[in-house]
Amino acid sequence: MIPDLPICPPPGETIVIPAPEQTLAEGALGFVLEPFQPLREQFSAITGIGLEPDDAWPGEQGRTVRQMRLARGDGQAQLGYLAAGQPGGRRVIFLHGSPGTAEEWDRFLLDVPVGQYHLAVDRPGFGASGEEPEIDLAGQAAAVAPLLTAGGTGAAVLVGYSYGGPVALRLAADYPDRIAGVLLIGAAADPALEETHPLQQLAALDFFAGLLPTELANANAELMNLRPGLEELAPDLARITAPVTIVQGLADTLVPPENVGFLQAHLPASPGPRVILIEEADHFLPWTHADLLRAALGCVIGDGKLPSQSPELPPSSLSEAK
Repeated sequence: MIPDLPICPPPGETIVIPAPEQTLAEGALGFVLEPFQPLREQFSAITGIGLEPDDAWPGEQGRTVRQMRLARGDGQAQLGYLAAGQPGGRRVIFLHGSPGTAEEWDRFLLDVPVGQYHLAVDRPGFGASGEEPEIDLAGQAAAVAPLLTAGGTGAAVLVGYSYGGPVALRLAADYPDRIAGVLLIGAAADPALEETHPLQQLAALDFFAGLLPTELANANAELMNLRPGLEELAPDLARITAPVTIVQGLADTLVPPENVGFLQAHLPASPGPRVILIEEADHFLPWTHADLLRAALGCVIGDGKLPSQSPELPPSSLSEAK
């Protein structure tokens, strides 16, 4: 059984969720497979195998989830996103990893708590947001920024997974008055931990990039530029005023747990981020620990008095996809 979050730890506190007890046979199998963990995570990240949608998706999504378009703030192509829940409620914006799409958040779109409005974004270069990549974190944030005031009231809560984590942090640093809280899930942060593999450099060449599926070529392009983006972000983390919660798997080989220490050192020290570490959990927490993440999101939404936000965008800027 996957452990649940027992309580909401206070901001600034770190807790460790213990791994479920294993039988002797399960422990032996885990020991044998442990050396293959990095390869397995890389394979799942690239192919999506093992990260299938919830059984209710997409059969239920026509009833509960709307496909939407929004004009991007940078004047480029429209931003595609999925919307579910109560328009006008607490806006929660979900940012996927690289590669990825809004549908990765299916488990958080089919059963939205009362009073919340969940928006899962196709980041530029993925899904319904066009094929042109945006390889700069600041550009990613600018593209998503119109959603901060779209179809809801009050400041927005950001949920960033993997590459979506630094996008959420960039938004929180650039638009502090519009962000009520940030939930980071297996999020990259420390530029020193970002390494470019020679195969990535090869795949970035025009000839080989043209042979790759568009989403993989775009993912490679933005990941190769992630380190300088994180270097630019690091000094701006101190500007973030919203409470930050970090959830990290301690067996994550794609975004190592050392990123947590970097964030603790660079985010405002008072009260500091809430940190939830999960023993023996890998990078794919939205699939393996969805219930725990829902509980963590509830903690973020419940954190203190939420700041006010800028005026709403005019209704004409929103349109449901045809």
